[in-house]
Amino acid sequence: MRLSTRSHRAVLRPVAPRRARRGFTLVEVILAMVLLAVGLLALASGSVGVMRQMRSGNKAAVATMVAQARMEKLRSKGCSNISSGSATTNGMPEKWTVTVAVARVNAVAETVFYSSRAGKRDTIALNGAVPCM
Repeated sequence: MRLSTRSHRAVLRPVAPRRARRGFTLVEVILAMVLLAVGLLALASGSVGVMRQMRSGNKAAVATMVAQARMEKLRSKGCSNISSGSATTNGMPEKWTVTVAVARVNAVAETVFYSSRAGKRDTIALNGAVPCM
């Protein structure tokens, strides 16, 4: 406890100590809002990139399934009934070539074209063999 001599009298009297103020200052609140806004913007821009990557990955997965399905169709037909060709499946052009690899085995090369991003064209290529029985 302090003693005060503020009055014109010389009598010393006790003065109550100041209480600590509670709460935030305006500067602290504005700084917190700016930091929160920067963090949210960084999170939003990162999520846009993730969405693009997921879309590209999904298209690649569909292209792979198209190529795999074509290979299975060619294998199921047997060696003597297959030939090179092309088709469009699920909006994706595909092309396959059949060549004689060795006696009693035909080699099949399947290529599927797809667009992963705007203006960018990618390919999925599968190579396999069809046994002749």
